[in-house]
Amino acid sequence: MNNRKHQSKLAILAESISALRTIIWPIIFIFFRGGKSFYIQGLIVVGLLVLSFLLGLLNWWFFTYHITTHEISLTRGIFVKKQAHIPFERVQTITRTQPIYFQPFHVFKVSIETSGKNDDKLLFNALDLNEIESIESLRKQAQTKRHEEQVVNDQEPKIDAQYQINNRELCVYALTSLGSLGTIGVAVAILTNINDLLPNNFQNQFNHWINSQTVASYAMLIAIAVFVGFIGAFLRLYNRYFQFTIKRTAAQLFLSRGLLTKQNVQLRMSRIQAVHYEQSLLRRLVGLMSVSVLLASSVSNEEVDKQTSIMPVVKEDDTDPVLKQFLPDYQFGRPQKAPMVEKAMFYQLRYVFFINCAIIAFVSVVYTLFKTLTHIQMPYDFAIMSGVFFVLLVYSLASAYAKITMQAISVDENYMIIQIAMGFTKNIYFIPREKIQSFSTTQTIFMVNKNGQHFNVIIRDGDGRRQVSLRYLDQTALDKITNWLVDVK
Repeated sequence: MNNRKHQSKLAILAESISALRTIIWPIIFIFFRGGKSFYIQGLIVVGLLVLSFLLGLLNWWFFTYHITTHEISLTRGIFVKKQAHIPFERVQTITRTQPIYFQPFHVFKVSIETSGKNDDKLLFNALDLNEIESIESLRKQAQTKRHEEQVVNDQEPKIDAQYQINNRELCVYALTSLGSLGTIGVAVAILTNINDLLPNNFQNQFNHWINSQTVASYAMLIAIAVFVGFIGAFLRLYNRYFQFTIKRTAAQLFLSRGLLTKQNVQLRMSRIQAVHYEQSLLRRLVGLMSVSVLLASSVSNEEVDKQTSIMPVVKEDDTDPVLKQFLPDYQFGRPQKAPMVEKAMFYQLRYVFFINCAIIAFVSVVYTLFKTLTHIQMPYDFAIMSGVFFVLLVYSLASAYAKITMQAISVDENYMIIQIAMGFTKNIYFIPREKIQSFSTTQTIFMVNKNGQHFNVIIRDGDGRRQVSLRYLDQTALDKITNWLVDVK
């Protein structure tokens, strides 16, 4: 078709970077371990870089799209052609992401998806702002009801509610994040892999330097690593949620965020499967809450977060009234304590204790066999393993105590509210009855005489599901809840 279009030429850069990511480790391996002269290694590396650019250029050239008043379609693929068509009336979410290197050119990465299968989404690496606004306008027209068609198209849509994150609260939110532990883990993994690829003389010098350090030096290195990880986690969260803004216009939510990488999301409220409050132990101490929504989506975990933050951080006392402005149909509040059987706490602690004992016994047997067969023994192994086992046991029992203590559930005419604990993090789910995919009850042989059951609610979460579970509920009270679920009027 003559009227088919190409993306912005900046898409070549995005495609080349994507291709480069797939060959980055071979490049590093060739450069450090090739066993050839530096000149030959350099030529090979340059050749792979040129190859990634050519792949990016070809992917851009064979990626074309076409827009009509009713649908958007694209064709892609160098050797195997793939086509996708999405009518505008089926579009559920439009997500714009703008990396810092795209910002001077007013170009965005764009994801257009429905709630259907994974193939029913379109991904653009570089579209200019005018094209995006045209797509959003056509989508809006296609989803406008007949009696609303008299609204002037050039008129700015009325903003029914708006909220912007408080910068001070964002800083506190970032400071109370435990993401620094993950940052440290990633850094250690990268250093380990790179160290294996470095020349032997460099490895020997590095290992000699490490082995010659004192205990005080090790403590200082660990402190520096923790500090760097903490700062890295803070900057990551601050960059992600900088100037986070949410707006509601009719049945649409508009989200924008980001400092270096800017992102804009449009989503239909009908996609929301449940509202999720999350509050870690540290954030309970400072009175902050995070709010997200579970969405029906065709996007998998690897591509984008299925659980979308609509308020990354908000004061706990302000959560319900502020959120009511954006989701006026939802019923918010706090659920009542779950109706559990007598001695539910004892049963949960006993269960966790026996599970931990089984794990400890298994690990001990495996280590003993390994030590016997290989004659390799870790110094102070008994003391170290005893300490680790004790810490894990105490943590597991404390987590089990929090789980039972925080269990709560309430139902009204149209909504179920469930509160659970994951570790020491409090989670509250507000679930419309029609969005509950299924539910189940389980009862072990040991619970029959105690008149207790476990209760599981299944909610759609992206292209998968999420299970929310309560333990040791009283069977009589649980029957009333299950009757409420099946008694659809």
